[in-house]
Amino acid sequence: MLTPFRRYAFLIAVLLSCQPLLAQQLQPGFDRKEYADMLWLQFYGLKDSMQQTPPVQLEKDSYRTLRISKEVGLYNKCGIYLRKDGVVVLQLRGTVNKMESWLENFYAGMVPATGSLQLSNDYTFVYKLASNPQATVHVGWLTGVGFLMKEVLPTLDSLVQAGHRDLMIAGHSQGGALSFLTTSFLHYHYAAMNIAVRLKTYASAAPKPGNQYYAYDFDFISRGQMGFRVINDADWVPETPVSLQTINDYNAVNPLSNAKSTIRKQKFVVRLFLNSVYGKLTRSSNKASKQFEKYLGKKLYKLAAKPLPGFAKPTLAGTMNYATAGSPVILAANDAYRSKFVFDGQNYFVHHMLAPYLFLLDAYYPLPTAK
Repeated sequence: MLTPFRRYAFLIAVLLSCQPLLAQQLQPGFDRKEYADMLWLQFYGLKDSMQQTPPVQLEKDSYRTLRISKEVGLYNKCGIYLRKDGVVVLQLRGTVNKMESWLENFYAGMVPATGSLQLSNDYTFVYKLASNPQATVHVGWLTGVGFLMKEVLPTLDSLVQAGHRDLMIAGHSQGGALSFLTTSFLHYHYAAMNIAVRLKTYASAAPKPGNQYYAYDFDFISRGQMGFRVINDADWVPETPVSLQTINDYNAVNPLSNAKSTIRKQKFVVRLFLNSVYGKLTRSSNKASKQFEKYLGKKLYKLAAKPLPGFAKPTLAGTMNYATAGSPVILAANDAYRSKFVFDGQNYFVHHMLAPYLFLLDAYYPLPTAK
């Protein structure tokens, strides 16, 4: 009897044998049809089990389902699709109505962007998401990426080894945050194997995935208009998590890093005054950063670890300096939008779901009118 992995590998082999490999298909730049397809796959394409159905024709192209993962970790799930032109699409699901899924979002301490996480008694996720040693990322979403990569990386590797080198990574909300980190992981994973892949990312309604140095790295590896964050400017979710910058978050070469030495050279009265001001400016930000790390990192670990037997407590990086990443595609709420999507005091996600994003997409990137 075939194991689930062998069954997926067999299906992929059959599909690939029926379809000749095509030339490079992913093109730089924001593509309205491509993004609309990613939204459809996010909200309608992820089913509970893999269906051997005919390809689904969407705006940009048709897609065949290769694999829908099982739920892993903190209710993470993803789908792998093959676009008609040979592009492999990895769609990462967003938050679902489960306490564990929400815990993944709130577990917002930061860890180094290169390292390892022991996610269970028999699985340690070894990862590299940036080349800069100062880069840090959201530990909750990194945990989700770790569980998902254990589940689907063999499938992606099979596709890449078969010659499919164009990969699109996409997700909405939590799925958007996961798409940032997954893109980074796959970039360095295949670089270490000396395999040239072409990655394109659509992080839709995504929160901030890591610190400024991680954002620099993501923007560098996706340079040339290959990594996008698509934002409805009325949506509060992309403004999260809370970000706190301290002097310790600056590059080492900066005048503030040597401020105490400079102050010591001043006259006594001036030194007293400057020490007082410096202390007031730094103590409050350092204290606030430590408090956020304490509650969103150390204390929430205890809750996140309950459904994950063997999940070892990570060492946090001591920063909460979250930053946005990706080339921005801003969908600005206009008068027509605000009259249609109205906040009633309780519907906090009125600007966050599929309908508002599609409305603004059609407003600013309309489909060509048929002649």
